[in-house]
Amino acid sequence: MRDLLRVLLRLFPEDMDGILRAEMEETFMDGYQVSSSPVRFVHREFWTLFRAGAGERVRSWLAGSRRGNGAPAGSPSPSRGGAGAPRSGGAFSTLRDDLRLALRKLSKSAGFSAAAVVTLAVGIGATVAMFSILEVALLRSLPYPESEELVLGRATFQGEMNITCSFPDYLSHKEGGEAFEVLAAVLPNLQRYTLTGKDVPDRVGAQWVTADFFQALGVAPALGRTFSPEEGEPSGPAVAVISHGLWQGWFGGDPEVVGKSLNLAGMQVAVIGVMPAGFRFMNDTDLWAPVRMGMFDTEGRRSHSWQAVGRLRDGVTLEQAQTQMDVISAQLEEAYPESHADKGFGLVPLGGGLAEVYRPGILLLMGATTLLLLIACGNVAGLLTARATARKVDLSVRAALGASRAVLVRQLLVESLLIALLAGSGGSLLALWIQQSVLGAVPLDLLGVRTVGLSGPMLFFALGISVVTAVLFGTGPALAASRTEPAEELRGGRTTTGGRRGGRVRAGLVVGQVAMGSGLLIRSFVKLRGVDLGFQTEHLITANVSLNEGKYEDPGSRTRFFQEVVDNVEALSGVESASFVNKIPIRDRWTNWFVWDPSNPPDAQEGRLSTYSRTVMPGYFETLGIPILRGRDHQLEDGGRDEPYLIVNQAAAEALFPGQDPIGRRIRVFNGMGEDEYEVLGVVADFRITSVDREPRPQMYYHHATYPSSGMQLVVRAQREETTLMPAIRQAVLRLDQDVPLENVVSAEEIVSNSLSTTRLLSVATAVFAVTALLLSLTGVYAVLAFYVGRRTREIGIRVAFGATGGQVSGMVLWRGLGMVGTGLGLGLMGAGLSARVLQSQLYQVGSMDPVVLASVSAGFIAVGALAAIFPAQRATRVDPVRAMQVE
Repeated sequence: MRDLLRVLLRLFPEDMDGILRAEMEETFMDGYQVSSSPVRFVHREFWTLFRAGAGERVRSWLAGSRRGNGAPAGSPSPSRGGAGAPRSGGAFSTLRDDLRLALRKLSKSAGFSAAAVVTLAVGIGATVAMFSILEVALLRSLPYPESEELVLGRATFQGEMNITCSFPDYLSHKEGGEAFEVLAAVLPNLQRYTLTGKDVPDRVGAQWVTADFFQALGVAPALGRTFSPEEGEPSGPAVAVISHGLWQGWFGGDPEVVGKSLNLAGMQVAVIGVMPAGFRFMNDTDLWAPVRMGMFDTEGRRSHSWQAVGRLRDGVTLEQAQTQMDVISAQLEEAYPESHADKGFGLVPLGGGLAEVYRPGILLLMGATTLLLLIACGNVAGLLTARATARKVDLSVRAALGASRAVLVRQLLVESLLIALLAGSGGSLLALWIQQSVLGAVPLDLLGVRTVGLSGPMLFFALGISVVTAVLFGTGPALAASRTEPAEELRGGRTTTGGRRGGRVRAGLVVGQVAMGSGLLIRSFVKLRGVDLGFQTEHLITANVSLNEGKYEDPGSRTRFFQEVVDNVEALSGVESASFVNKIPIRDRWTNWFVWDPSNPPDAQEGRLSTYSRTVMPGYFETLGIPILRGRDHQLEDGGRDEPYLIVNQAAAEALFPGQDPIGRRIRVFNGMGEDEYEVLGVVADFRITSVDREPRPQMYYHHATYPSSGMQLVVRAQREETTLMPAIRQAVLRLDQDVPLENVVSAEEIVSNSLSTTRLLSVATAVFAVTALLLSLTGVYAVLAFYVGRRTREIGIRVAFGATGGQVSGMVLWRGLGMVGTGLGLGLMGAGLSARVLQSQLYQVGSMDPVVLASVSAGFIAVGALAAIFPAQRATRVDPVRAMQVE
């Protein structure tokens, strides 16, 4: 075959017509790879070319040379150029020819092409999906006019941003600041009310806002109007702006709805406007109502329940507005030194403020998917390197026929680009499924994102990332493959893997492909799932029960109603106990008040103890399985006591009365509005009420008669499957009042699970990425070792001929594979500290060098490497020395 190629090269000198050379090059090399008889194949294809018209081009070229067209002997034709030079038609024609050649080459290597495309599609799909979510959550403008001028205002303590501010502070900054065109306030938590007037009552979510709220957002109603300043005054009428959904569902889309009334919690509320379909701010709200002084927490500067939403004046920057707010904060600190020490009013862009809770998780997943994409690029680069080395003879013939190195690199890069574009198309479809999986696990509620789907930025990013990946995984192999020596390759003198340098390059493609992050997150999630909450979640049901305040205006009637519900529910078969609390543990986190020992008052506000406050009915601690350590529980008759009392947990007792018996001692409480003293009735064991990952904090529990709330949470300890009891529990409530529906029914186990949804998503997602990365690593190690065995077949045959055993041969291959794995593992462990620092905010009781994670990741990585090396090692043991010596 070498002699035949030498003859052909003599027959067709370097300055032969470019088209003929390209056609013969493709035909010869394709035949050389597939023909069982290369001599007969070349002979047949050579004459086929002449019959197809190539002979005429050769004769014309020879005739031109004999006539003497001014070109020196042996120089390229001015019109045709060297091999691979552009044909008539310019760059477009050249690109078309390169694409045609790339398609031919990839179609003849279907297995390689499919592996490369699928590997890249996984990486591109995950990256595109996370980019689209990041673009919607963090980059896209909010759906309000000129949303870049909207800001979110909240309190700061010692420079740290709080999630809310006090209403009086909001008013002070509104009145003293000139940076805002409008500065409104909103109560971010929805208030639930019973809506009556039909056969079946309904529960609606109301958001309380200042009268200029819609003016700040710049959104006009679809029907009617929004609030006037007078409707925000204490003597203003009861009015509401309703959502498009409530207008359709409750009023049937009546175009004359403006002026009609809603029976909301026993109060007649006039509808003055309907918002457009799709309008949303922070929550799925059914109606908006104007807040007035005296409602909720509107009077205490130490009670922080509100958020400010402002629109900057034209020409005013966020930094200028913040400077004005700092001046006002300094004035407030001087006027109220006890409550405003190191307290400020911070401004952030509205979109950034709403999305900040999602930012760490989204950026973390974006980083994980980028790592996965880089791993995929590394593996495809390894496959291309191996394939390009196997095509050395092909490339050498092209070079011998006159193709420059630039032409060879271009043609190989076109193949890489074609692979990347195919992978990008498949990855974009995969991205749609990944989007919904992420949003299903952690919906972006505050931003109102329900679905993402295809978008212009997403498709543009997919195209861009496809081109970038083509350059990432294609440039190195193309440059290495183009560095060919035609004479050496055509003599068949190279049978190694490309020398030590090539070996180091291929080994480097599989290093560092498994990060420690996934192991740390999974370990953290396992620890969170195993946390002792301090109360029993098994067979514990929770549900919301809210009374019509107009109907139950007397506070005592509310307490009696809730006690009757408890009696009815406990009388049901299968119910062990029942009670009420105003806030469910883990799910409802807020309401903390300051307390102190009046016999030993602190010198300053900082010395007061911040304590979580809850209102309960008798039997609450028994229902949750929380032991009473000292004193006793609430009793129904305690509601009539003249002197108020409360129950504290062990953490509060030890902080207030260290080493003393707290029973009968008095506690002074500041609740944001004023101060009161209470007697300690009992001490209960510590348990977690705010979140799974936070240690128990000081807590205190009032009898419902002390703070007779109209909205409470029913907790029921069942003896059997909870779902079978729900119809009976609903009837037990409806028998007392048909206008009191049972809503938001959920088990305590589901509440705990939902509280860990973000952590679970990050853990599962990174685990999927880690497993995918391990599989990609397995593919990469296998491809490199299989290529290594194939290229060293002759060497292995010689070793066997000289007495090497199968174990020695397989051991040689295994050690090479484990050496590459060991290098990658070493680099991965070196980067473990960096990964842990990035993930620190997401970890719970897990260090950056957790021994369990280190051991698990190391063992998994080594096992994958060994598995990938087994098959090439077994193939090496089956090499026949005689046939190996005949390879050349």
